[in-house]
Amino acid sequence: RARSRLFNEVEQRGLTVEVLVNNAGFGSGGRFTELDADKETSMVRTNAEAIVALTGHYLPQMAERGRGAVLNVASLIAFQPVPLQATYGATKAFVLSFTDALHEEMRGTGVTVTAVCPGPVHTEFGEQGGFGGADERIPAPLWLEADKVARDAVRALENGDRITVPGAGN
Repeated sequence: RARSRLFNEVEQRGLTVEVLVNNAGFGSGGRFTELDADKETSMVRTNAEAIVALTGHYLPQMAERGRGAVLNVASLIAFQPVPLQATYGATKAFVLSFTDALHEEMRGTGVTVTAVCPGPVHTEFGEQGGFGGADERIPAPLWLEADKVARDAVRALENGDRITVPGAGN
């Protein structure tokens, strides 16, 4: 099991996870009834279950030390349902809700839990998720560069913010 191997590898190397960034994920595009059900289920495991598993392993250690931070990458789509991205939107809504709750639970402990909710970002995500061509459908001013999203996310984490939504238009 990959997660167990990861946990063991970190422990064997004598490393301490001070900052956990839960950024792994993928999306899909299309009518839910026409998408591959196994792939959609896999998306839930990657986008939601993995965050719970990794956070569940490392957050208690951070709480015990009285310091640390968790950054969960959600999305602007977390705030409202978007047809043709039903599963992806639902997983990101989960990430946002999970982060909101943990942020409050960790208040006063020295541990920060933050969600970053970017809109469209120039990466390979769209092509990999099967909704290529988004560059033409989404107005140019709404697009963000990955380095700006990363800077905003790190700043929010350092400030102990619950959430950050990069981009003035968002």
